[in-house]
Amino acid sequence: MSLFLFVGLAHALSTLPGEVSTYLGMECAPSCLLCHTSPAGGSGTASQPFAIALLAEGLLISDSTSTAIALDAVLAAGTTYDANDDGVNDVAELTVGENPNPGGIDFCPEEGEAPPAIERGCFAGGDTAAGAAGVLVTALMFRRRRRGA
Repeated sequence: MSLFLFVGLAHALSTLPGEVSTYLGMECAPSCLLCHTSPAGGSGTASQPFAIALLAEGLLISDSTSTAIALDAVLAAGTTYDANDDGVNDVAELTVGENPNPGGIDFCPEEGEAPPAIERGCFAGGDTAAGAAGVLVTALMFRRRRRGA
């Protein structure tokens, strides 16, 4: 059962940028840096101001329906959520491809610019060996538990 929970959590995390992009009708999808401090995402790195805002408004990583609810709540709060203090709501900025986090690189390029290098998936890249090891350990624990029963 642990394996299924791990796989479900990894899937939920990997779909979030696409969910945000689709719901907001963005021209291009945000990178993992929208929420994470690491381009590959990963555990313990979702500490960007935008991630904190979404979590405060009810985002549940394991429930994709909560993404829309949290985005709507952040937008409805107006400049209460303005991480970079530019007078524009974070979701409003994101809708046009701008990164609402302080010092963040915008996700959609200006006309004539190349798009920034983006690792999509928020589990894509990073330490894949550690991720594979985690899956292997979980699978072995599950197998051992089944044999013992």
